[in-house]
Amino acid sequence: MLTVRRAPRRSVAIPATLGSLESVTALVLAHVAAGGEVPSAWWLVAFAGLVYAAGGLVLRRRASIRVVLPLLLAGQVLGHAWLVTLSADAHPGHTHAASAFLGLSPAMLAAHALAAVVTGAMWALRRRAVEIVLQWADPGVVPAPVLRRTRAHAPRRVRTPRDHRALAPTRGPPAPLPATA
Repeated sequence: MLTVRRAPRRSVAIPATLGSLESVTALVLAHVAAGGEVPSAWWLVAFAGLVYAAGGLVLRRRASIRVVLPLLLAGQVLGHAWLVTLSADAHPGHTHAASAFLGLSPAMLAAHALAAVVTGAMWALRRRAVEIVLQWADPGVVPAPVLRRTRAHAPRRVRTPRDHRALAPTRGPPAPLPATA
């Protein structure tokens, strides 16, 4: 009989929220390390929402990390390029060359790639953690045998005729007595 077990992946709100916070933190740190300033709060909230939605898809296994992560990286880079293009004067602290890819320096592109790698690693680790917990809870899996050390057996005592008389049954017909003549 085929039994299908549904993994409990409906509620991924907490892991997706944690992943969103981790990803936004990695993005901010990488962004500052690449020579930029901390993005505005509305940009961070928008990006956190994007990562939360993508994390929900990935952690529920409705989409692959290999598909979602490049899309998330493209969203980061295009969002950054959009901010640079629309408000170059309101986006200070960056040295964006017009000849660079979408107006972003190589260091800034590397910063966004690093933030995407952190997000992908976080998703993969959370997926693996769920698999391990489910394996522990699987009732069909028998635990590995534990080797125990046994004590050496005590030598057996040899029984004497006196022991046999003491062990004679006390109910039923009398046991034959040894001849005394």
